[in-house]
Amino acid sequence: MLGNKFKEIITNLENHIQDKNDLDYAKKQVTDLTMSFLDELGKIEELYDHKISHCVERITDLEKELDKLEEEQNMSMNHTEEALDVEPITCPYCNTRFLIEFNSKQKEVKCPDCKNIIELDWENFEDDDM
Repeated sequence: MLGNKFKEIITNLENHIQDKNDLDYAKKQVTDLTMSFLDELGKIEELYDHKISHCVERITDLEKELDKLEEEQNMSMNHTEEALDVEPITCPYCNTRFLIEFNSKQKEVKCPDCKNIIELDWENFEDDDM
């Protein structure tokens, strides 16, 4: 597309400038200007490639940190479950996992994320210790 436009401009110059020296001068100026723009575009592209590369590296680092935090959270939840009489609940509406204290009289609990009410059936609850 750019090449076609460049050729069109050069053709227009050739059709409208009769003097050969003036034509050569105009062609050179247009070519120099075009090359300057292309050089600047190349620098901008290089800069954005560097920025994108940095962002990809940062995302990778953040994903690693997030994996570590999730692992620590899972370990913490396991220790909490062992230390207290708590039970893990998975919301059937949004799949959020959270812990609640065991209370056989409690019949329902509100999901902390989606706020839906979850009915608790302690009689059919699977005990991990068995």
